[in-house]
Amino acid sequence: MRFGGPAVELPHARQPSTTSGGAARPAVTLADGVAYVTAEEGLEAIDTEGGAPRWNVSTKYPAEKGGFGSNRAAPLVSADGKTVYAAWNREVKGAGTTPDRAVIEVLAVDTASGRTAWSAEIAAAPSATGLGAAPIGADEILAPQIVGVDAVTALVTAADTTYAVEPAAGTVRWKKSAFRAVALADGVVAGGEETGYGEGRLLGLAAATGEQRWTVAGARQPAAAAPRLLSATLTDKTLVVDAVSGEQRVALDGRGWRCRYDAQSLVLCSRYGYGAADRGITVFDAASVKKRWALPDGSGRKVAKVDGFWHGAVYGEVGDEPIVLDGATGQDRQTSAGAPPYEIDRYGGVVGSSFHRAAG
Repeated sequence: MRFGGPAVELPHARQPSTTSGGAARPAVTLADGVAYVTAEEGLEAIDTEGGAPRWNVSTKYPAEKGGFGSNRAAPLVSADGKTVYAAWNREVKGAGTTPDRAVIEVLAVDTASGRTAWSAEIAAAPSATGLGAAPIGADEILAPQIVGVDAVTALVTAADTTYAVEPAAGTVRWKKSAFRAVALADGVVAGGEETGYGEGRLLGLAAATGEQRWTVAGARQPAAAAPRLLSATLTDKTLVVDAVSGEQRVALDGRGWRCRYDAQSLVLCSRYGYGAADRGITVFDAASVKKRWALPDGSGRKVAKVDGFWHGAVYGEVGDEPIVLDGATGQDRQTSAGAPPYEIDRYGGVVGSSFHRAAG
């Protein structure tokens, strides 16, 4: 409920350059006392208790300092905690008459040993640098990102293209341009497709073949909401949709709601505009989508700016004061939290590119 004491710096998590708002988020994921960082040169594991490195794995091709490979997304840690995945844009220099080529390097690393479990080298689409792509996802990330991995598919996105990769072979089974996947669940890839300038739809595709399973017309700005849920903007509403079936589960009035999962059973959707009318929080069960609570609630309570949501606790800010709310009830649990982390595990949280240890 509180954070304090000396912070552990994660300098390689900082973004040296960005091309979009979402890419400014430091590229770090916490899991059981370790910070996994998509650094410019490769993947790092840092012990958050004292800041000592556990291991680091470099990519095959070097980073182009300050180039298009500088933008990075946070790594993905598997549900069992045994593997961490990350991806980078890389430029492979040609020789003689062979031209340079752009690739996406993917690494899957054993979290305990730091050994590479498998790797892949994907021929990048022409828009991989972001120069020819506009963000499709609500997070505005253009950098390569591992969206999900199961026994037969590793789902990779970069700029405006999605690739379905076979983990064992590291080969691309299929790819789809103008489409950004945000979820992989029960053999279905779910995300958003750009259909025209400022226009889009949600799509569910078979992970094995890329064939269409379902669609929601007119929906834009897809984002992950929970392991089986995604959100999107539809005219003057924000929809929460089942990633496997395409069923619309929740409709929130207004645009700009962003949803997050507490890694247990709850989904929180929030927005925080300049005016009070553009601010709100609503929390519901991930499975039943039964509403738990919402703000504003007519009581006059202030709506917090939400930074993180983890294991039934909402981490945010009211004014300049970091606070913690109860995720199940919405009541204040800590009104002087010390820090407003966006990435949390049972030992502490990340604010900016620093880890702050739990103090209570």
